[in-house]
Amino acid sequence: MPATLDQARDLLARLVARASVNPVRTGAVGPPFGEAAMADLLAGLLAGWGAEVERREFAPGRVNLIARFPGEDDGRTLLLEAHADTVSHEGMTIPPFTPVVRNGRLFGRGSCDCKGPMTAMLLGIRQVLQERGRPPTAVTFVATGDEESGAAGARALLADGFRADAAVVAEPTSLAVVHAHKGGYRCRIEAVGRAAHSSDPAAGANAIRAVARAVEAIEGPLADALAARPHPVLGPPTVSVGTIRGGVAVNIVPERCDIEVDRRVVPDEDAAGIRAEFERCLAGLAVADPGIRYAMEDLEWYPPLVEPADGPVVGLVSEACRAVLGRADLDIVPWSANAGFFREAGIPSVLFGPGDIADAHTAEESIALADVVRAAEVYAEIVRRF
Repeated sequence: MPATLDQARDLLARLVARASVNPVRTGAVGPPFGEAAMADLLAGLLAGWGAEVERREFAPGRVNLIARFPGEDDGRTLLLEAHADTVSHEGMTIPPFTPVVRNGRLFGRGSCDCKGPMTAMLLGIRQVLQERGRPPTAVTFVATGDEESGAAGARALLADGFRADAAVVAEPTSLAVVHAHKGGYRCRIEAVGRAAHSSDPAAGANAIRAVARAVEAIEGPLADALAARPHPVLGPPTVSVGTIRGGVAVNIVPERCDIEVDRRVVPDEDAAGIRAEFERCLAGLAVADPGIRYAMEDLEWYPPLVEPADGPVVGLVSEACRAVLGRADLDIVPWSANAGFFREAGIPSVLFGPGDIADAHTAEESIALADVVRAAEVYAEIVRRF
């Protein structure tokens, strides 16, 4: 029997209430940080559904939850993956971990990204189990950790040798089949100058001024150069400066200032080449300002995904969408997800799920429960047809 609105509400509320904020950006540990509490909840739930459940810790307090459902034919395996971590709850204007339903939408941190899609995926699996006892082929559900800040969970899963014949990654895609997404490279750039008393600024080398020049170069000429080389499927790579920190007091010429930079990646680019491009940009600035030294630190790398639109996994999910929704919308997105890692490991992959990415990470994050129910039926149909 298909999932109901009440079932979607109840399960999603349980997941949202089990806080799993990614600790990397906050530097904090323990509840509500990390995915261990979510893994505890999911392990108990899925073991009760007959899954072979395993917790794999990839860092202290950081966990991948793996639940395998044996199939009538175990010769092939379908991976259904959803990340368990969320972005920070700081700055939310609603209670982040006390789910509230208004006008058919459930509000709370992670409701859209990615616990709503995870709820739909779980309800779809359960529907097939209720119909036939076990899926036609093996299904492995994985709740990965750290997707929001480096994807250490997906990396660890693949490093341990995990493989599957196809993967569907739960993300808020507005019920579209996403067969391509950009990758991501993130780095920290620091300018080191020389401190001095602010009454004699010429005696120092102002790191904030140096970083301001770097920002102008990165978001000006470098961004323009990237825009001039579009990929035929994903469009051009992009670059954006997201954070800046510098100075200790208004009456001290700042010795240090740093920025974090987000660079979106298209196929045929790699981290080494992208880093070299930044280094060439900074080298030119250093020549013009010899009192400043620039340093770079790599932070995160997500490979892009390009799955052929006429490939088997795209066809599988599209057929399931047509059977349930009456349509199958193909889409391409500029953001990153774990699907790029799976495809890089040779696992054909797509993204699918309820929710609008515009609602993810917001101060009043929410998702329409009716879409969660529709997505659950699509996931069930994917499992039936695989």
